[in-house]
Parts: sequence; structure tokens; C-alpha cells
Amino acid sequence: MRGLGYERFGAAGGDMGSHVSRYLALDHPDRVVAVHRTDGGLPVFAGDPATLTAEERAWFAETATWSATEGAYGAMQRTKPQTAAAALNDSPAGLAAWIVEKLQAWSDGGVERSYTRDEILTLLSIYWFTGTIGSSMRMYHANAGIPAGQLTRRVEVPSGFSLFRGDVVRPPRAWLERTANTVRVTEPERGGHFAPFEEPELYARELREFFRPYRGNGSA
Repeated sequence: MRGLGYERFGAAGGDMGSHVSRYLALDHPDRVVAVHRTDGGLPVFAGDPATLTAEERAWFAETATWSATEGAYGAMQRTKPQTAAAALNDSPAGLAAWIVEKLQAWSDGGVERSYTRDEILTLLSIYWFTGTIGSSMRMYHANAGIPAGQLTRRVEVPSGFSLFRGDVVRPPRAWLERTANTVRVTEPERGGHFAPFEEPELYARELREFFRPYRGNGSA
């Protein structure tokens, strides 16, 4: 960013991009003016459970249930990514099933409502022709080695969250405030886990509205 002429800037992302933005804010608070995220990540808590609110405890239980019923993909990618990669790089049908299942399960209203067939085929083609499903999985294995102390650091940079209606494991405001200097939380009326892909105009509006107060502070 300095090479592009920006001494201070905002960061935004969801899913893995949410983690990247979070670490930028944690490690460079003097340069990151504000952070926007579409999720709070999976809960990691090392304190006394008695200090959690009832809403937070309910969310922890909800997340555990979700992980038990929907988290097989994550366990596979975290522990044996190369095994899955060999199979998926050998089968277009297998690759499509692996990816489209997530588009179906994590989008607001299902895959046919959220994306055109051309958009789906373009996404699949990017993975197939570049042979990169394996590298996309290996980051789960790498992330599993991050010390718990890194995962529980609180973000002090002003943080905003857009919790889209159809997303998975949506955190309560109490958790967001516990883990970040939360200054704004919105709940857009439509969109799922892949909101920037599914609802690009709505996502762009969320970004503009959140970052508008910070644009005069030397940010991008």
C-alpha cells in the first residue's frame, strides 16, 4: 500500500479475507484506519465461560452443532488436504460437487437463485484449468497451526460488521464487541456467506457506508 502511495488505508474481507483484514489491523494499527468484515470467525475463547453472555453461550452451542453437521469439509481440508486434492484434480464432476455444494448450502436462497450458470461455470473453470483446488485447501492445514493466543487478540482499530441474512454461524453483537472495537453492525436483508459474489452491489454499498467517515483520515 505504501508503494501505491497510501500511508493509511482501510481493510475489508469475509471468510479468510476477514482473517487477513483482522491481522492487518492487529499488526499495523498505525496504518489501518478501519476494518470491515462480514463475519466474526469461528469462536475461540480461553477465558472463564461464566463471563460470557447467555447470547454468546447459545452461539457457541449453535456453532458446535453446525460444525458437527456441516464441518466435514473443514476437517478434511485441515487434516488431509492432499488426499482430497488428488481426487478433485482428477475429476471435473467431483470438483463441481465439492464447490457447488457450498454455493448451495451457504447462499441465501440456494445456488439457482443466487448465481447464473455462467458464473458457476466460470468459478469452476478457474479452479479446474489452474489446478488450484489443492492450494486452496492447504491453507486450512496451515491455519490449524496458528497459536490460540493469536486467535484471541482483540482488534482495537474501529471495526464494522455486515452480517448477511443467509450467512452461517452469525455472531451476536456481544461477541463482536468482546473481540473488536465494534463501531457498526448491520444485517443486510439478503445475501449469504459469499455476499460479495452473490450480492455485489449490496456489499459495495455496505463498504461505502462504513468507510465514509474515515475517508478524510489519509485512507484509501
